[in-house]
Formats: sequence, C-alpha cells, structure tokens
Amino acid sequence: RYAAEDFRLPPAFHIPPPMTPTRQHILPLLLALMTALVGRALFAEGEAANGDKAKQKQVEFDKQVRPFLEKYCFDCHAGDATEGELQLDVLTDASQIAAQKRKTWKKVHDQLFGHVMPPEDVDQPSREERDAMVRWLKTAIDDYDCSGPVDPGRETIRRLTRYEYKNTIRDLLGVEAKLADDFPMDDVGYGFDNIGDVLTLSPLLMEKYLTAAEEIAAQVVVTDPLEATARVRLAAADMRGDGSQRDQWRFLTTTGDFRGRIKVPAAGESVAPARPCAGQAGNELARMQVAVGEQKKEFEVESEDRGQPDEREFRAKFDAGELPVRVAFLNDYYEPRHPNPRRRDRNLGVQFVELVGPMGSDGLQYPEPHRHIFFVKPGDELSPEQAARQILNRLALRAYRRPPTESEIDRLWRLVQIGQQRGGRFEHGIQLALTAVLASPQFLFKVEQDPPADDKDGIRELDEYELATRLSYFLWSSMPDEELFLQASKNQLRANLEPQVRRMLADDKAQALVESFAVQWLQLRNLEQMEPDRRLFRDWSNRLRDDMLSETKLFLQAIIQEDRDVLQLIDADFTFLNERLARHYGIDGIRGDEFQRVGIGATDRGGVLTMGSVLTVTSNPTRTSPVKRGKWVMENILGTPPPDPPANVPELEETAKVNPDLSIREQLAIHRENASCATCHQQMDTLGLALENFNGVGAWRERDGRNEINPAGELPGGTKFSSPSELKKALLSTQKEDLLHCLSEKMLTYA
Repeated sequence: RYAAEDFRLPPAFHIPPPMTPTRQHILPLLLALMTALVGRALFAEGEAANGDKAKQKQVEFDKQVRPFLEKYCFDCHAGDATEGELQLDVLTDASQIAAQKRKTWKKVHDQLFGHVMPPEDVDQPSREERDAMVRWLKTAIDDYDCSGPVDPGRETIRRLTRYEYKNTIRDLLGVEAKLADDFPMDDVGYGFDNIGDVLTLSPLLMEKYLTAAEEIAAQVVVTDPLEATARVRLAAADMRGDGSQRDQWRFLTTTGDFRGRIKVPAAGESVAPARPCAGQAGNELARMQVAVGEQKKEFEVESEDRGQPDEREFRAKFDAGELPVRVAFLNDYYEPRHPNPRRRDRNLGVQFVELVGPMGSDGLQYPEPHRHIFFVKPGDELSPEQAARQILNRLALRAYRRPPTESEIDRLWRLVQIGQQRGGRFEHGIQLALTAVLASPQFLFKVEQDPPADDKDGIRELDEYELATRLSYFLWSSMPDEELFLQASKNQLRANLEPQVRRMLADDKAQALVESFAVQWLQLRNLEQMEPDRRLFRDWSNRLRDDMLSETKLFLQAIIQEDRDVLQLIDADFTFLNERLARHYGIDGIRGDEFQRVGIGATDRGGVLTMGSVLTVTSNPTRTSPVKRGKWVMENILGTPPPDPPANVPELEETAKVNPDLSIREQLAIHRENASCATCHQQMDTLGLALENFNGVGAWRERDGRNEINPAGELPGGTKFSSPSELKKALLSTQKEDLLHCLSEKMLTYA
C-alpha cells in the first residue's frame, strides 16, 4: 500500500498544480489517479535534483531546522528513551527527509501545524517560528529526486470482495449471486475491504465458492429443454362446462367435458401436458381425451391421489394464436351395490392443461443467460468440440478478464467431455466447465502476470487487459465491459484513457464508486449498527436511517457524475431530501417519500460534515460525541489521525458524574487538564464542538439540556469561527491542501 505522496510519476504524467477552487473537479482527480495506476511500477525517469538547491536546503536545515528541534523537540525525542518511538536527533542531513524519512517528517509537520506538538506544558515556539518551520518542512517533504533507482515494492494479488463477486457474476452471466451474501465478511485494511494484503482465502470461503459455482452454473445453463421452454397453463378450475370445481381442480362424475381457450405464443411443435387423477370402478381404468385445436389424444388415468396425480402429454404441431381446449371424460361407470364403496363410482379430476413449446424455437426455449453462453451449438457446420471451444474461449476471456491460453481451453474441453458423459447432453458438459471457471483462481483473483524471469529490476508495464481490469474494478467494482475488452484487444485503452473514464463515470455502474469507495471512506457502513436511544431521539426510525444514507449517496453521486468541485464535499449549497428527512432537519416545503434536489443556500447545512448519516455515526447512543466527531474529521477529511489515547485516561462519563451540571465543552476542558490528553484533544475537541448544534441523530438544536451550545473555536494558525458554516469556510481557506491530499490518498488507497 502506498500513500499518495509516496508515488513518483513519470514526467509526462505529473499531476498538475492545485487548481482554483472552481476547477478542482472530480474528473481530473480520477484521471490523475488512473495515471498513477497504469503501470505496476512507477518509472525512474526525471531530472536529477539541482546540486545548488540541495546545498541551500542543507544550509537552511543547519541554520533553522536543527536549532528548532534542539530547542523544542529533543527533550522528548532524542537519545534512547524517546516518546512515541520518534528519535529526531539522528537526522542531520536535509536529504534524509525526502529520501528516507518522509513519513516521519510528514508526521512532524502535521503535529506542528495542528499545534499538537510541542505539548502545552513545555516551552512553545512563537507563531513566526512555528510557521517558518511548517513551511520549510512542507517544501522539503514535497522535494523529489526522480533520478535514482525506484523499487515499487511487491504486488499483492487481490481477491474479489463479496461486493465485487456479486457485480462480476451479474455482468458475466446476467444473474444475481445471492449466495455471496453468505460468504464470510471481507477483512478491512486501511479503511477499505479490497486491500490485497488482508483479503485471505479461508477453507470455509473456498467451500462457499465451490457451492456458489455449482449453483450458479446450474441456474444459468439449462440442461433439460422442457424446463426452459415457454409454458402456458390453463387451470381446469378456470374452464367452463360439465362437472364441479373444488380448489384448483374440476371433477367430472359422469360422461361429459369442459372447455377453455389457450394462447399459443408461436407456431411449431409443442407438448400438451395434462395433470389428471381418477376414482376407479369397474374393469377398466378411467379414460380421458385432451383436444387442443384440431389435435387430440386419449389417455388412461391410473392415479387415484390428488397429491400425486398422473402426468399425461402428447406432442403435436400447433398454429400460433388462441386455440380451443377441451377435456372429456369418456367411460363413466357406476355400480351402487359393489361391496367396496370406493369401487362403486368411476370419475375424473383434472388440475390443469399446459402447452409447452414450441420445442424447436431457441428464442422461446432458453432464458437470456443461457442463450448468451450458447451463441453457437453443435450441428451440421460445427462439431461438439468446435462449438465447445468457441463457447469456452468467449466465456474464459470475460471470466479471466484476459485471453485464455490454449492449455486452459484444453483443460476446460476435457471437463466438457466428462460432463457430457455423465449427463448425456452437450449442455451438461458446458455446465461442468462453467463450474470450473467460476471456481478458478483466474476468476476469483485479479491476476497480474509476473515480469519475465530475466527482467533485471522486476518492473514492467501493465498490459491493456490488466489495465482494463484495474480501471473497471476501480470505477465499477466489476469486470470490464465489451468496450473495454475491445479497446484492450486493439491496444488502444491506454491511449484513450480519458474518454473511457468519462464514459464509465456516465454509466449507471459508476454508482459502485459511491456504494463501495465513498461509503467506506466516510465509515457509513457503521450506520446499520447504530441504535440511538429512541426515548431520547423520538424522530429516529429505521426508515430515517435509510433516508440519511440515501441523502449522502445521492449527493456523492451528483459530485461525481456532474464533475463538480471536490471541495463541495465539505460545503455545498444543495442536498437531496424527502419529506421525512427534511422535517427532521427542520426544512419546510418538501413533500412525499421521493428524494428531490433541494437548494439550501449559505446555511449551516451543506456538505458531508453536517449530514445526518455522518453525525449519527459519530455519536453515542444517548448523546453526541465531540471527540468522535473531531477524530472523524481529522482522519477522513484532513488526513491527520490522532494517536490512540493512553490506557489510563478516564472516560468522559466519569468526568460528567463528578459534576453533571457542566456543559460538554466544560467537561472536555477538564479532560484536557491531563497533559497526555491535551496535545491530541486540542484540535479534536475544537472540531467536534463546532458540530454540537447537531444532536446525536443530526437534528438542529440551540441547547443541550440546560446549557446553551457554543460552537465557536479556533483552528491551528489562529483562524476563528463561531458556527458550523464558518468552520467549513475556515477549513477550506486554511487546510484546503490537506483536504485534497486526504481525498487523493483515500481514493488511491482504494483504487
């Protein structure tokens, strides 16, 4: 896994400098990220660092940076006993920052910028000293030397996630993989569930894969034409004539008939089944006649049990259109003096008459997934092997997301032969081969070939099929479509990357970028587990929970599909509401359950920070949590997560028990009196308290019990704010680069 700042791009693909706020759109960001993904390796091209520039950096380090560290940092971060495993006195060369210790210095930069370090109980640098140090570190961290050797690290093979598996089965075969819901949950790493290092394959999951492969193949491939052929059923109870109706049956107790009409969808040879039973008497079985149009046939009926009736059928050619149907009882018998009461009366019961066919029309026999697989069949022009190899080539190309090798097709053909021997039909063989394909590592994993053994550095460019796979699973969480396969087959995908990205984002399948990336990035999967106290939050319901999630998804979808300024994720003048959610937010004029785009102007609402979904996820069941909210903003919006708290820190509830009349702001102030808490909580609490006007489920309030809410605060660097709307503007004006950097890092990690 690489953070965004760890990537070195070839000169032709440098990400452009930050755009003006109105042009920081989502599409350029996606294109820049895709540029970073087009090769497994990041190429070691570029100009060597200027020697004079390096000397100047060292002079600045010796004159400005080293004295600052000695004065404010070495007390805790020098020698053997260092705090937080961060030893700064060993760094004496400015070149170490960009070459070896970038993550260390990025952490130092973030702590200084956020006024987290130095701790409040030690000497503090002046504002000028701190700002100068932050500027120098920012410049040094961003200073790259692209002339040296590059080791991109190893590539971990990535298994399909449950979500990707379902989408891939849908696009490969046209059916829904419901069994995937029973797969074990995918492990999460770095905030996402599609990270190769944590996507293990347990024996249980392998068993689930095999079961799913067998059932999906059985669902898709029709081996018995009668099961798939078009059926039109006419219930006997819906017919008119002699006899009586009971449940779904019609009974004839004497010689007679009943009639109806049945619609034949197409001309051709069809089967006309009927399902009868009979009361038996006399020396012969009950006889019936079934007539459809001009075609008719007589049958003997043996079954006396309505629970297990006979199945009688005849095959004939029928014309298309509506045809008359007649069912007749031919041999009534009645002997009232027979010693066995059950043998005194012969009668006939019929449940239904069907028409199945036409048997010779593939267009009516098979569902679309089957027809898509069997685009050719054995016949006069193709032998079974020729037909099978054509089917297997197209199937394996799409399932493996690359052209299959000849040996792979040979192995699948042998399975076709085995399956055909077992089941007796060509379709049985293809069904077995499809099962093997769906259980293959080439399908279950996004496989990328290793570089050749004689490759000196083990670095190679992705081929076009591998690029198509990375692109499709990034934007669609699914396999490439026909257009991507076509571009890859012509070696034109890399040259047409931007138009393909634009096309894919306009497709409905791009909703996966919201469902998978954005929902995980904002930690909204946790919303399903949130159970606010309904005695305290009367508006809360499962439907309101769903509405909150829908609002966020629709908003994020609009940002992507409309190529909007990504900074609108923080502050936007529109959202999506229905009547229930609008009432919860205190917004009038919205009617109905359907969501609609709503302009909200310059208010405290707008952007993800003030959406009910985020505010609920970052609350406790009985109250808000400024700490959780502040931590969430630092982790997911600013990209500066605080360290874990010390083990001996008391919970906030313990502080509240001492003096329950204190406001939550005052309780947190007491909490920060502990020096080990203050350094991290200073910024965390400031951000969280700014959102206190929103209660534990995101509704607006002016007071928390008896205490009036004060959302005012001050960001690192001295920018003050007095409301949620001012907080958003302050973040955009002072930490815009952090916002963009965090979004890029999260998206690149996911991609």
